[in-house]
Amino acid sequence: MDKKNSQDLPENILVVDDAPENLRLLSSMLEHHGYHVRKAINGRIAINGAQIAKPDLILLDINLPDIDGYEVCQKLKSLEQTKEIPIIFISAYSEEVDKVRAFEVGGRDYITKPFQLREVLARVENQLSIYQLQMQLKEKNLELQKEFIERQSAEEQLRFLLLTTPAISATLDIHSALDVTLNHICSNIKCDFGEAWLPSSDNSRLVYSQSCYLNSQDFSQFQNYSKRLTFTSNVDLVGRVWQAQDAEWIENISETSPTVFQRYDIALKMGLKSAFAVPILWNDQVLAILVFFKKETLAKNQHLIDLVKIVGTHLGVVMQSKKAEYILKLANQRLSLLATLDGLTQIANRHRFDQYLEQEWQRMKLENLPLSLIICDLDFFKLYNDNYSPQAGDDCLKKIAKTIQKIVTRPEDLVARYGGEEFGIILPNTNTEGALIIAETIRSEVENLKIIHGQSPINEFVTITMGISSIVPQENNSLAELITLAEQALYKAKKQRNCSCQL
Repeated sequence: MDKKNSQDLPENILVVDDAPENLRLLSSMLEHHGYHVRKAINGRIAINGAQIAKPDLILLDINLPDIDGYEVCQKLKSLEQTKEIPIIFISAYSEEVDKVRAFEVGGRDYITKPFQLREVLARVENQLSIYQLQMQLKEKNLELQKEFIERQSAEEQLRFLLLTTPAISATLDIHSALDVTLNHICSNIKCDFGEAWLPSSDNSRLVYSQSCYLNSQDFSQFQNYSKRLTFTSNVDLVGRVWQAQDAEWIENISETSPTVFQRYDIALKMGLKSAFAVPILWNDQVLAILVFFKKETLAKNQHLIDLVKIVGTHLGVVMQSKKAEYILKLANQRLSLLATLDGLTQIANRHRFDQYLEQEWQRMKLENLPLSLIICDLDFFKLYNDNYSPQAGDDCLKKIAKTIQKIVTRPEDLVARYGGEEFGIILPNTNTEGALIIAETIRSEVENLKIIHGQSPINEFVTITMGISSIVPQENNSLAELITLAEQALYKAKKQRNCSCQL
C-alpha cells in the first residue's frame, strides 16, 4: 500500500550506494511508496548533493569507493545545514563493532544486507516520522522563545516561567507534567484548587484527570464529585473552553447558574467563588484543559490568563513530546517484532533462531547442561503445494506452526521457521530422550490434523519428518556440530519419512 503523506510534496530521500543493483532496488521501492529519491554512487557526491538540496533522510552504505560511509556521516553531522538529517546505514557489515561505530558517528538506525524491503520501508517511515516531529517541536520551541523574549519585561512572569517550565520539562509522562503544572500555577497565582481535564480516547467528551489543592481545606468532596462527570463540547465551563479553544473567566460563581456552571451547588458549598479555564493547545488541537478556582470573587485578569497560556503552551509541547516518545516506543517494539517474527507463520524467523541458538549454546556451556535441536521437514510438501495451490500450502504451514507451538510450551524453548517447509526447535536443558518424546508428540499431532495430501506416496495426510541432535556444549565441540548432527539425522529419517531420527 502506498505511503500517505499529509504534506504537499513527498519526502526527499538520498540513497548512497556504489552498487547499481542496490540503488535500483531501493529507489524503485521507495518511489513506489510515494517518496522522491535521489541517488549518489560515492561519498563526495552525497555530501555535495545533501548541501545543495537538503534531503529529509539519507540511506548510506558504509563500503564506498572514495570515502567510507562513516566519514560521510561525520562530515554531514559537522555541517550546520545537514547535521539534523537522519541517516540510516545499510551495510553488509553485521558485526557489533560496525553497528556501534555507525551510531557513534551519528547514524540513527542500521540495516544489515541483504535487506528486506518491508523492514527498510518500516525503518524509513519511522525515522521520517521522528524527524518531522522533531522539526515541529523545534519550530514550536523557537516560537516559544520568541514569545518569551517579547514578554520578558514582566519580571514576575519571567520568574514564574523560569521556575515552572524546567520542572514541567523534567517530568516523565503526561500525568506527572499536568500535576507539576497545576501545583506550580496554583502556588504562584494563589489559587485554592486546580484541576485538569483530558479528551477521551475517541475525542467525544472531556474526562477528569487530576487536581491539586495547596491550602489546609479538604476539597476531596468537590474532587470526588468532579471525577464522576464528563463534559461534551460546549457544555459547562470546561466544554465551552474545549469548543472555543480559548480561555473563559467566571468572576462570581454565585451569580451564574447550574446551566452555566454544572458544579454550582457543590462549588458554593466548598466556598469556591471564582474560576477560569485555559485550554492546552497543539496545532489547533486541545490536549487538555486546566481549571483554577479561588475562594474570593475575582475580576477577569488578562495578564493572569496570558501567564497561564504561556505555561500551557510549554506544557503542550511537553505533552506532545511525551506522546511522541510513547509512539516511538511502540514503533520500536513493532520493528523489533518485525525483525524476529516470520510474517507467514507468526513464529520466530531464521534470524531469531540463529541468534537464540547461539545464546543458549553459551548458556548451556556455562551451566554444563544439554542442548537439543530438532529440525522438522514436511514430507513431500512441494507436491502438496503444486497440487493444492501456494495459498493452501501457506495455510498448511500456519496450522503446523500452531500445532508445534502448542506442544513446545516451556518459556525457554523456541519454535522457529528454519526454511521453506522446515521448522527448527531449540530445547535448552533437554537431553536426547526428552527431545525424542517432544518430536514424536509433534509427529503424531501433525498426522492427527488430518490435512489431506493426495499426492503423498506414504500417507493420505500431511506428515512430518524430524532429525534430532543433543550435545552438552564443551570447549571441544561447536554449535555447528549440533546443527550438522540434526541435519544428518533428518537426512537419515527422510529415507523412511513420517518418523524421528536421532544422532
